[in-house]
Amino acid sequence: MNLQLVIGNKNYSSWSMRAWLFLKHIDAEFEEIPISVYVRGAREEVQDRGGETGLVPVLIVDGFPIWDTFAIAEFLHESFGRIWPSDVRQRARARSYAGEVHSGLSALRNAMPVNCRGRARKAVRTEAVEADIERVIAIWSRHREGSWLFGDFCGADIMFAPVATRFRTYGVSIPEPTHAYMQRLLTHPLIEKWFALGEAEATVIPQFELPAA
Repeated sequence: MNLQLVIGNKNYSSWSMRAWLFLKHIDAEFEEIPISVYVRGAREEVQDRGGETGLVPVLIVDGFPIWDTFAIAEFLHESFGRIWPSDVRQRARARSYAGEVHSGLSALRNAMPVNCRGRARKAVRTEAVEADIERVIAIWSRHREGSWLFGDFCGADIMFAPVATRFRTYGVSIPEPTHAYMQRLLTHPLIEKWFALGEAEATVIPQFELPAA
């Protein structure tokens, strides 16, 4: 099986981060096809590679494109396993939490764009943003000490990885034991690898560089 992953800038693209982590987590071999997003022609370039929405990421499997992150996760689980928990009920719960990230948390995403390199940045925290933060804390609080959301590291944890980067970038203070879980996410070897690759990128996207607090 030949796998290619079309991704955006590692410092800024949260959905690219998730797809890349899915593939790395299952030890899949794949070719990266980087595209600088938020520049003229970027959407057309993604569409030319089969991503019908023009958005990253796109997983190309033997020439067949899959362009939604959740669809990518499902394909990889069906092909390789290990994305979701083995227990059917835990798997359904993990997908439910992942679905909340996929279709919700819009106020948080809009107020706090991903900027993995950024620190001490200022974001406007409306009531809707605070509600999203509280929901994330409630979900993270289900983890057991020294463990992940469902015991082993899985797709649910990966879906929340960019949320953890947002909390770090914008100085969101969260209570224990959820803070310990966030730190475990931020120091996971694969996630640290993604950060290092993002640090090495020279591209700066001004709209995601919010001012310092």
